[in-house]
Amino acid sequence: MHQSTPLPQLASSKHTYSVGSLTYTKRGLMVLSLWLLWGDFAFNFFESIFVKFIPIYLKDLHASNTLIGVMGGSFAGMVNVLFLPAISRWSDDLRTPMGRRIPLLYVITPLTVGAVVGIGFAPRIGDWLFNIASAYLPAAGTKAAIILTLLCMLTVSFHFFNMVLVNAYNWLIRDVVPLEVMSRFLAWFSIVGTISGTLFLWFVFPHLMTHREGIFFGVGVFYLVAFFLMCRNVREGDYIPPTPVEQRPGILSSYAVYFRECLQLPIYRNYFIVSLLIAVALNCAGNFLTLFASETLQLDMEHLGHIFAYTGMISILALYPIGWLCDRFTPMYVMLGAIMILCAGSIMAPILVHEEMGYLVYSLSFSLPVMAWNLSQRAASMKLFPAEKFGQFAGAVNVFSCGALIVGNILIGVVMDLTHSNYRMAFFWTALISCIAIFPMTLVIRAWKQHGGHDGYVPPLPD
Repeated sequence: MHQSTPLPQLASSKHTYSVGSLTYTKRGLMVLSLWLLWGDFAFNFFESIFVKFIPIYLKDLHASNTLIGVMGGSFAGMVNVLFLPAISRWSDDLRTPMGRRIPLLYVITPLTVGAVVGIGFAPRIGDWLFNIASAYLPAAGTKAAIILTLLCMLTVSFHFFNMVLVNAYNWLIRDVVPLEVMSRFLAWFSIVGTISGTLFLWFVFPHLMTHREGIFFGVGVFYLVAFFLMCRNVREGDYIPPTPVEQRPGILSSYAVYFRECLQLPIYRNYFIVSLLIAVALNCAGNFLTLFASETLQLDMEHLGHIFAYTGMISILALYPIGWLCDRFTPMYVMLGAIMILCAGSIMAPILVHEEMGYLVYSLSFSLPVMAWNLSQRAASMKLFPAEKFGQFAGAVNVFSCGALIVGNILIGVVMDLTHSNYRMAFFWTALISCIAIFPMTLVIRAWKQHGGHDGYVPPLPD
């Protein structure tokens, strides 16, 4: 096991920050934050392609609403449920000279980039495959069917690789960032990520339909280089000895152990319920809210890109105050407030939004509770779960949330097809499920107080 290698420090700085075996001065913490923020900037620029463009891309290829729901989230949920339990436990026990998270990022980043670049070139590759195999295909094997099938395969690959990458990056942050500054640190992450997404939506998004291949390739290469630079300059510390190999369960029994430990304590169990409900409320509706703007309101790519960019700009102003609130009053209360506002806003939106200006006002106002939820939920996870099993419990948030997304995305896609693409139904979907999430969130807060609350919380461990 390698020795802890703190980042460059200023010798005259008196105050230090510690996490595990790592100790930073203010200067060292600043260097760490700059590299992690650089990686976050590249990641959000890269991921904006998939989040905002894929529903429009699939619709242009004549995919059904049900297929858009499946490709937009159900497959992501499936790969999380099937693979993340084993990967999270394996990463918690991994020990290498580079640490336990960074080796995983080195391997998975180029695979994720390759999948996204393949998505950008899917029509060209599908056309080439059709020309080769057309003589052997049945009558139903049209060029459009081949392209759509290839796009679905690449999308599934992206969901798997991106699932590992996103979780490993989140685990790395918990391992190297001191908890006393975590909420404000995550606020800066969100600010930088929002700036990155805003730049993409303003300057790049409007040109995706006409310059798709060049944009996918260029953004992929930029992301690969940027993330590798971050991995090279961030150092992990020492960890406690891993679970002895002879005491680790087998592949099948490890799933039973995983779910038993994660669900044993009510505080974590209710927290997972809240997280999966809000994931279903926001993520499942997101694809169809984009289609509501493009299909129902007839907004073109340029107007959509600018509206999404304005949404990012207004969010930037609120992020650091939200981070301060999380550190000052605890992320738990910020989560509860965000859920209540999401519920109220989603009830009002279908009544008020009928044209472009109404959609702009909705996007700007709704972005604030969404941003508050994302930041406070991420900060709460960092502080709520035990450090020695953080990968396992933080991964469980995604496992349970994505498991719910499997059903949720299929269900909302079916609803949209049955209502003849009445995309306004997405607002009611978000309102109903957000309201349900309020009750388990109050149970999480009550259990959190019982275990010490704001100043004395000690994460309970499963038996």
